Parts: sequence; C-alpha cells; structure tokens
Amino acid sequence: MTCTVLVWAAVLIALPLIVLFWLTESQQQRCRRLRRNGWSQQRIADHLRISRSTVKRRLTAA
Repeated sequence: MTCTVLVWAAVLIALPLIVLFWLTESQQQRCRRLRRNGWSQQRIADHLRISRSTVKRRLTAA
C-alpha cells in the first residue's frame, strides 16, 4: 500500500514538470529529440506538420 502511494505521489509531482518541458520545447529541440529516437526526417516532418527541408535545417542548425 505504501509503495503504491509513493508511486502515485511521484507521478503527480513529475507529470506537471514533463508537461511544462513539452510545452516549452522549441521546434528545433523537438526535431533533434525525435531524430535521436530514430525517427526519419520525413516522419518528423509529417508529425510536426512541417516540410522535410525545414526538419533538415532544424537538425543542422548550430
């Protein structure tokens, strides 16, 4: 019982932080994160509803 309560407490604390991170993530950061996770440039473009050339620019930007 105590373990379950601790798990739920951790989730309730972490969830707002995860949402905040997701909402403040830039398009460039999102492209890079998806690419690190093995997504193709075309799949990223489709997911973010941008062109593949925009994804390529975001990935190669300094």
